[in-house]
Amino acid sequence: MADPTTVGTGPLRRDLRVLWVLAAGRVRSEMQYRSSFVTMLMAELTATVVDLVGIIALFSKIHSLGGWTRDQVLVGYGITTTAFALADAFGSAVSLLAEWVRVGRFDRLLVRPAGSLVQLLGHEFQLRRFGKLLQPVVTLLVAWHLARVGSAPGRIALAVAAVVGSALVLGAVFVTTASVSFWSPGTDEVANAFTYGGELAGQYPSHVFGPWLRRWLFTVVPVGLSSYAPTIAILGAPNPLGLPHWLQLAGPLVFVPAVAVASLVWRAGTHHYESTGS
Repeated sequence: MADPTTVGTGPLRRDLRVLWVLAAGRVRSEMQYRSSFVTMLMAELTATVVDLVGIIALFSKIHSLGGWTRDQVLVGYGITTTAFALADAFGSAVSLLAEWVRVGRFDRLLVRPAGSLVQLLGHEFQLRRFGKLLQPVVTLLVAWHLARVGSAPGRIALAVAAVVGSALVLGAVFVTTASVSFWSPGTDEVANAFTYGGELAGQYPSHVFGPWLRRWLFTVVPVGLSSYAPTIAILGAPNPLGLPHWLQLAGPLVFVPAVAVASLVWRAGTHHYESTGS
C-alpha cells in the first residue's frame, strides 16, 4: 500500500502542525502521572552518566588518547552526545515502527491527510527523552572552558553546526534503519547497532579506531564527518587522519545526503507496505 501523503501532497506547515498537536497530546498524557514522569526523566539522565564516567576513568590511567587530551575528548563527546540526545528526543520514536507494522496500526496513518512519518513521530513522542540532554550539554560547556577553546564566533558557530548536523545525521539513521521494518519487522535490534552503536563510537576521536570502523563512521553512520571532523577545527587538535581543513568545516553538511537517503528509503518502504488487511 502506498502512502498517499508522500507523493508531494500537503505543505510542510501542515505536517509540522500535526506533529505539534500529536506531541502536545502525548505530553499532556505524560503529565497525568508526574511522579512516573520524573522517575523516568531521572532514569534517562542517569543512563547518560555511565559513558561519561567511563571516559573520566580511562583518563585516570592515561594522559592522552590518540594525541587528544581528556578535555579535548570531552568536547567531542559533548558535541556527539548532545546531538544524539536531540535525535533521540525527536526521532527515535520511529524505532517503534516495527510494532506498528506487526499489529496493523500503521494502516491508520496512511488514510489521514498528513505525512505518515510525522504522525508516527507525534504519536510516539516522549518528553522524558529530553532527560538525556542535560548531562552532555553541561559536559560540553565545562570541557569547552577547560580546553580553553575560547569564545571566537567562528568556533561557536562550527560547534552549533556540528551538533545540529550530527543530530540530523543520527535522526536520518533512525529513519533509514527503522524503515527496514517494512520488509522485515523483526530487525529492531539490528537497527539499534547502527543508531546507538554509532553514537557510542562517535564519543571518541575516530582516528583511534581501526580502518573498518573508521570507514563505518565516515560512510554508514557518518558522525566521523559531522562531529569528529569539525571538532578538530574547533580545538586545533591533532589530525592523524590528515583530514583537509575544508572537510573539517563542511563536515556537518553530510546531513544533506543522509536525510535524502532516509527520505528515499522511507518512501520505498511505504510503497512496498501491503497492509495487514485490518
